[in-house]
Amino acid sequence: MSHEGSRQVRDRGVTRSKAEKARPPTQPVPQVDIVPGRLNEAEWIAFMSLEEGEDVVGDILADLLTRVMECAFKVYLTQQVGPDLGLPDPSISSASSGEAETLPRFHSASRS
Repeated sequence: MSHEGSRQVRDRGVTRSKAEKARPPTQPVPQVDIVPGRLNEAEWIAFMSLEEGEDVVGDILADLLTRVMECAFKVYLTQQVGPDLGLPDPSISSASSGEAETLPRFHSASRS
């Protein structure tokens, strides 16, 4: 009985080696040059993925800069004209309230 088991294992090994030999050799994929002699397709794809990551960081920084500038502008207006009921309190963060703040429109420069 044990003799038949070892024969099956040996037959499987023969079958595998014949199958591997029957496969044609794989041909390498030709490299496409984006810039001939300088930049191939694989390098181009790597550069594009890096650039996408930089775009995400740029968007985050632009959003942060916008928020900081809006808060600085509100503080500046409060210092110039005094507290106004139309302006939100600059000491309260808009991120904690969850609402988008908009700047009020001034109807006239003179006050009575």
